[in-house]
Amino acid sequence: MKYLRFIILFIVFIGMVIYVRKTGAREYGENNKVLKNGVTFEGVVTDIKISRNHSFGILTVNVLNSSVKEFSKKLNHGIYPYKIQGKQAEIYLPIFIERQIGDTIKLFSDKQVIYYKSKKSQDEGEVYIITEPEDIEFVKENTIFK
Repeated sequence: MKYLRFIILFIVFIGMVIYVRKTGAREYGENNKVLKNGVTFEGVVTDIKISRNHSFGILTVNVLNSSVKEFSKKLNHGIYPYKIQGKQAEIYLPIFIERQIGDTIKLFSDKQVIYYKSKKSQDEGEVYIITEPEDIEFVKENTIFK
């Protein structure tokens, strides 16, 4: 009987974890539907700013090719992972692998993917709607688009 309480609590805990994961995955999918907007661009990284929050950062890019001249739409909850104005763009995302000025990027919003090419390697990353308040504040404080 003494262990029955712990077993019930454990089962309730597992149920809560499953519920939170399903709800979070559904919300993540709903938020990112707005990324299916046909925006693609490529360019060269000219500046890198990294915050103290899980390596979140801003890549400033000189745009070489783009499907749009400007993109700075607003969302009710969160921000888009990129902004474009003419030949300048910013990409907002975690920067886990060392990026360098001069790297080439290609971003495909519909696929939610960004491709990197540097002198040393090629790899890809994911782009998604930024909802973390600390990350949004970092973008507001460090954007080139005021």
